[in-house]
Amino acid sequence: MKRIFQTLVVLMILVVSFAPMSGASAWSGCPSYITVQWGDTLSGIAQRCGTTVTAIQSANPGLGWWVYAGQVLYIPSGYVPAPSYGGTYVVQQGDTIGKIAARIGCSVSSILAVNPQITNPSLIYAGQVINLPAGAVIPTPIYTPPPVDPCNCCNCQPTSSPIDTYATLKIDYTYGLFVRAEPNGRIIASGRDGSSWLYDPASVFTDSKGKAWVKVHLYPAVKGYTSGWMLVRDQLGKFYTKPALGTW
Repeated sequence: MKRIFQTLVVLMILVVSFAPMSGASAWSGCPSYITVQWGDTLSGIAQRCGTTVTAIQSANPGLGWWVYAGQVLYIPSGYVPAPSYGGTYVVQQGDTIGKIAARIGCSVSSILAVNPQITNPSLIYAGQVINLPAGAVIPTPIYTPPPVDPCNCCNCQPTSSPIDTYATLKIDYTYGLFVRAEPNGRIIASGRDGSSWLYDPASVFTDSKGKAWVKVHLYPAVKGYTSGWMLVRDQLGKFYTKPALGTW
């Protein structure tokens, strides 16, 4: 009888010892939102947070296969299977979740189900990329051409530096660089390593975080933008272009 009791005690100790280990493997260990650090990869983040690359991409519409330091990602908890969705849609000026749902023939809840990064359904913005649920009829973006100047722009005023004042830079970063609507703003374009860009030398400046930015020329226009901002030096002093711009 004593031997049976001892055996039961040993079994209980083993169960208690292994239970936390099993629970730890299922715990993601990551908050809902993380900031990408230098050296992070999408697959590494997925493994560390207990999810999959596909799940992270689905939870962050527009996310490709690589990430950059400072980028904020929404992390779905656990091994979440990729939601069933029927493409993506770029939010237009004046759109609401309700209006989009009515146009694509789906409910508001079905849109929110495939867009866990939308924490407030009342807050979406023009240019935002969202997932559409399976079976949705993808709407054609409404484009209103600008009014025609009857005197062929006789009263036009220059809104940016003339092209002949621009210089040329080359991206010198293996993973390429993003072009943003404004410094630290939303992404509107990207360039690969070694690609050449026209930039305005007079536009180089350093923000409050110590990052240096420069205005580059976009041709043809991207999402209505003819220029954007490119990070040329981070706050640690690493340069991303040739020539090295934003020197201290």
